[in-house]
Amino acid sequence: MIFSIIVPVCNGEKYIREAVDSALAQKVNSEDMFEIILSENGSSDKTPAICDEYAAASDNVSVIHKGKIGLYQARQEGIKVSKGDYILALDADDKLVPGMLSKLAGLIRDYEKKGNAPELIFFNATELDGDNTRLKDFSFTSGKIYSGDEKRAFKELVLKGDYLNAMWIKCIHKSIALIDVERIGLNYGEDLLQTAEYVDRADGIAYIDEILYYYRRNEQSLTASYNKAFLDNQKIVWGEIDRMGDKWGLTDLFDVLDKRKSLTCAIAVAKIVYSGLSYGQKKRKLSELFSDDFYKKYFETDLPCFAPEEDIYVHGLMTVNGGKNLYREAFVSTVKTAIKRIVGRR
Repeated sequence: MIFSIIVPVCNGEKYIREAVDSALAQKVNSEDMFEIILSENGSSDKTPAICDEYAAASDNVSVIHKGKIGLYQARQEGIKVSKGDYILALDADDKLVPGMLSKLAGLIRDYEKKGNAPELIFFNATELDGDNTRLKDFSFTSGKIYSGDEKRAFKELVLKGDYLNAMWIKCIHKSIALIDVERIGLNYGEDLLQTAEYVDRADGIAYIDEILYYYRRNEQSLTASYNKAFLDNQKIVWGEIDRMGDKWGLTDLFDVLDKRKSLTCAIAVAKIVYSGLSYGQKKRKLSELFSDDFYKKYFETDLPCFAPEEDIYVHGLMTVNGGKNLYREAFVSTVKTAIKRIVGRR
């Protein structure tokens, strides 16, 4: 059995060595093998050189340089050149739990002996340097294979929230891993889109109640910066998720999807309001956002119950006084940022 570990990376020099070393340290028996594919995605730091260094030093590691193609396509390019029977994702700032591959290999063989190996296996994760608390509390029966109508539970979770989104809590059989649609520049929402595809394609899905992955909490707030591609990407993803929900016959959950789209709008607003942009830039970008058809359609919809406090606050400003309160919030945020900079220089 061969495992292919795909590591998409852009400007990841700070942690990429930890990530790759955690993969290289995996132990497998003589029947199994693994490869690590570094899919370098247009870095401007030392990441390309580090990737080349690992590829030159280890037969287990290879690297591809494709330029700024985006996270979605970087994953898919890695899958294209992979040799594995199963595909795993590793983010460049995370780590694999020791013994992960041997655990998965043993479990997959147990399934094979029963004559029904799943194409998609979910497992759990925990925060790196945390207290070993599980990332999610799933209600699935560990070891059971869900197929046919029983897959509905996974489909519903795809539509209801981000419980299954992370690419790194999945072991994917090569038969369903490659999505033959190029999406250059897709960085936001790409995990949701790929997860929906895999849940749709897999004849059998299993959940293993094991922590097999260490994720690093993002050191930057989701609202630390603004990029117009955020909303453009999300509109592509939500269009595909709507299509998938319709295919699955789960149109009764479309009200939940609309709430998630409203949350997308709130996140986009927060990214502008609390960014390091000047007030003039914030005002201009907010005005552009307010004229976007997607925004106009969904911004007043209620938020989902899991919306973060910051986004709930911003959403409240979005839905009263014609959005004028957002300009005031953007101004106040800009002043506070300027004061912090001045104080920091003293």
